[in-house]
Amino acid sequence: MKKKDFKIHRILKVGLMITLVAFIASCEWIDPELNVDPDAPADVPMSLLVPAIQQSIGFSILGNDGARPVNIWMQLYDGVARQSHTQARYQLTAADVDNYWGSVYTDALINAKILLDKAVAEGSPHNAGMAKVMLAYTLGIATDLFGDVPYLEALRGTDNVLEPVYDSQEVVYGSIFTLLDEAMMDLASSEEPVGIDGDVVYGGDADAWIMAAYAIKARATLQLSNVNGATSYTGALALIGDALASNADNMLVPFESANPNPLNQFMVERGDVRMCQTFLDELEATSDPRISALYGDDDEGGISGSPPAGEIEAASPPGAYLASQTSPIVLISYAEVKFIEAEAALMSGDADRAVEAYKAAVRASLIQITGDIDDDWFSTNIDSESAGTITLEKIIMQKRIALVGQIQPFSDWRRTGFPSLSLATGATKTEIPRRFPYAQGEIIYNADNVPSIGSIIVPVWWDK
Repeated sequence: MKKKDFKIHRILKVGLMITLVAFIASCEWIDPELNVDPDAPADVPMSLLVPAIQQSIGFSILGNDGARPVNIWMQLYDGVARQSHTQARYQLTAADVDNYWGSVYTDALINAKILLDKAVAEGSPHNAGMAKVMLAYTLGIATDLFGDVPYLEALRGTDNVLEPVYDSQEVVYGSIFTLLDEAMMDLASSEEPVGIDGDVVYGGDADAWIMAAYAIKARATLQLSNVNGATSYTGALALIGDALASNADNMLVPFESANPNPLNQFMVERGDVRMCQTFLDELEATSDPRISALYGDDDEGGISGSPPAGEIEAASPPGAYLASQTSPIVLISYAEVKFIEAEAALMSGDADRAVEAYKAAVRASLIQITGDIDDDWFSTNIDSESAGTITLEKIIMQKRIALVGQIQPFSDWRRTGFPSLSLATGATKTEIPRRFPYAQGEIIYNADNVPSIGSIIVPVWWDK
């Protein structure tokens, strides 16, 4: 895949250079068309910004260098060769995340801020609300992976700071909640002169974006459970009723044969990821019907996994649900919302509600992954659950299956300790990593502000 060499400070300095060139070009003795690049329009309409940001979030933020390492660490995938194998042994360096850091800032955050500014200037509250949801979503992914990140000084338009300070994760989470609250109000506005155009996620449906905002806020609220305790559970439960109400509301970034799913592209071009034996053991323990959708055929035409860092290249690749050309990237789903409800209800002492939400979550996951429900399997393994038998571990283990391929299982493992995972073969760390390192470009060019974390096994703020 083509990678970008990016540093925040370079983007900003280039912006200053462009401004200088534009000033010189305004002089009468220079042809005013000389410095105009017809392939790089100075003003991109919102209708083009919207799908570009959404595709970037799906492809670059969730579909590539963010999701693969953490799915390997969580022993859902295994890295069997080359860079993926080093990640399986917990080697992830500052240089390894340079491109990912650039994708987070240029492709998503900066462009979403540009969209927000244009929406405000054009009096379009629905576009502004959608931009705030995408800002909040991307900030959540960034801070959950890195910890403290630049935000308040990093997205100030023409007043951008070349070396922005890093905001604490606590401050960033405060900004996430503010953005989502404002987004809900913007999207509920009865006055929208422009309309949302180019939206590949919800087709311009403002009500759907409101439900997504509630779902993302519920996720973020629960994420702070080790910091805020019981208020995280009650807060999440208060949001559930307005969040995604069925699989039809799932927040998805679509892909197609002309623009294939990112994991599909990675497997075609690199192919050094296989499904993990740890995950297969979990699924086979109950003969889970989702196995065939999650695991492709191995070299013998069957299904098998590679042990953590086991280098079994003949094992099953990711299956059609995860890695077909048209597999969408899931930003957040109805199944996740019901798992959030199940956990929050259980931890709040309402086991009856927890059981019902748990069953609804697994049912939604089965339909999402396989297209159907195996009634016999569901009756034996899920429907038999009761208020006296439901546990947090059962909820998280089923949530892990439902959200395979996403980043959230990594956050849930850090919050809850489930599942209990052994170190990979040949591990280079004494523990499984708990965060990403900061990008090399930031360490070099923004050294005064980059936090010193010591090691990627050091927890982020909320991971207590």
